[in-house]
Amino acid sequence: MKKIMLVLAIMILMVGCSKEDATPDTNGNGSTETNEPSDTSDDVEAVEGFSYVSNGVNIPMNVDASPVIEALGEPVDQFEAASCAFQGLDKIFYYNGFELGTYPAGDKDMVSYVNFLDDSITTEKGIYIGSTAAEVIAAYGDEYTENSGSYVYHMGETKLTFIMEEDTVTSITYAAVVEGLNN
Repeated sequence: MKKIMLVLAIMILMVGCSKEDATPDTNGNGSTETNEPSDTSDDVEAVEGFSYVSNGVNIPMNVDASPVIEALGEPVDQFEAASCAFQGLDKIFYYNGFELGTYPAGDKDMVSYVNFLDDSITTEKGIYIGSTAAEVIAAYGDEYTENSGSYVYHMGETKLTFIMEEDTVTSITYAAVVEGLNN
């Protein structure tokens, strides 16, 4: 299992290092996904965009990861490697059902993404690995960008990606849209 997670982590870091240019669609999709701070993450500043909530801990993108990681508690495992896009280390923290990735920004680590690892967790709107494309569209609407079998929703400086295979969700990732990263 650790080898699979390590390979996954390396693949994610390599994708962040690719040179492909993408232009985010920030046309506002009318999503009602919010990122209201929870009692356990009061130190996390509110930002517009998608965020994941785990056991009452709000995890918005593009914020200081320290209070989030502290509120989440001890990770099951973690990994770090030199960042391809920034000075410092990219870090991945593994929790039950998801991984949280960070990127360096000065003396802070910022939340870069949350990637679902299995079907034990859901988005705020009840979508999980194994949901159908119709369920994703019913929950998040039809204002998405389709890209190589994935449905990408944009809100503020974030995106929510559902990778589909044969009309079924096989991967879910909340991600920050950051200059210097391949988004």
